[in-house]
Amino acid sequence: MTSANTYRRALLRGQLCLIGMAVGIIYIGIDLANGITVSLIYYTLLVLFSVLVFWLNRQGKFSTANYLFFSTLLFLIYIFVDNDTSHTGVNSYLIIYMLIALILSGYERIKTGLFFSALAILVFFIAYYVDLPPLIPRVTYTPVYIQISFVTNFIVSFSVAFALMIFSININYKIEQELRKNNELLIKTNRELDRFVYSASHDLRAPLSSLLGLIDIAKRTQNFEEVKYCLNLMGVRVKDLDAFIKEIIDYSRNARQELRLEVFSLLELVKESVAGLKYSTEAENIFIQYTIPADLSVRTDRARLKVILTNLIGNALKYRNSSRPDPWVKVVAQQTNNILTITIEDNGIGIEPAHLPKIFEMFYRASEKSQGSGLGLYIVKETLDKLQGKIFVTSVPGQGSSFTVEIIT
Repeated sequence: MTSANTYRRALLRGQLCLIGMAVGIIYIGIDLANGITVSLIYYTLLVLFSVLVFWLNRQGKFSTANYLFFSTLLFLIYIFVDNDTSHTGVNSYLIIYMLIALILSGYERIKTGLFFSALAILVFFIAYYVDLPPLIPRVTYTPVYIQISFVTNFIVSFSVAFALMIFSININYKIEQELRKNNELLIKTNRELDRFVYSASHDLRAPLSSLLGLIDIAKRTQNFEEVKYCLNLMGVRVKDLDAFIKEIIDYSRNARQELRLEVFSLLELVKESVAGLKYSTEAENIFIQYTIPADLSVRTDRARLKVILTNLIGNALKYRNSSRPDPWVKVVAQQTNNILTITIEDNGIGIEPAHLPKIFEMFYRASEKSQGSGLGLYIVKETLDKLQGKIFVTSVPGQGSSFTVEIIT
């Protein structure tokens, strides 16, 4: 898998190839306009090799592209530096070349970058201090040609140096942002782990302690009705423990498993979620209304969406208003373009305004009547984060609540 920095260097390599093509074409035009043909073959070589390196880069052959780019570029720079008797500033390309070699090699292949940088220094001394036969026949250039060449070399060197500087600043900024994000995530994870260990140990021990107490009572009594009553209470405690363990499993799966996208019927999934809740005592005599197109198919992580629906519908059933003769839960869904919107509304006990900002926190219980662990809505929020979704809630105490989920499908 290609890392982010490798991908960024590939983009820079592609941009440098385009600059190389442009420089070669510009100099071909300048030389033809001035009737100079001795260097045309080398400018053409620059264009052709820039095209080849660009193609290799697009194919993902980054190492091959680097070696070919470095070797060809250094060879061409040497030819023009060795022939630069008019001092048109071609030697500035050697500095730019060293920067290119170091940046495109990256820290992972720093030895490669240093090797080609050392070659650039060697080329400089050979070109200026070793008397070798020139590869380009030396000709007398006009003052206008010299001035145009000097300006062109300055502009190209400055442009490439500026691009390399922006690239380096951008990489440092991205790395800093990633480190900050990872640190924030680590702090959040450590904080949640501390709370999780404390609260989970309490919520796991409470039903077990209750079970031990009920077992002790059942052992001491000879009354069948009392034993039956204790067994019923034990069943409730075991269900509480099972529900809590299920929430822990949902939390763990959401944190560790990758997204698994699939296409499915939303109405079938909602009914499947309700079917898993209908045998609970909270679901008795509650009217559940579906306003979901029968042909609505969505593409997202089915298992995660089921966790969200089960928790939200389960809460709507759990916190019904017992004083109402007609308790109901409405599930409304629609998809506009690629945005799936699901609203779960009830006429239950509602949530006090002071609790609304905190209901998605781990182990937070918004009501003294809360029967759960306080993990449900936290899991909903974390699962939605994985799906890059959002959740909105409105609630009026004594009248009911409405949870709206938005997911990009």
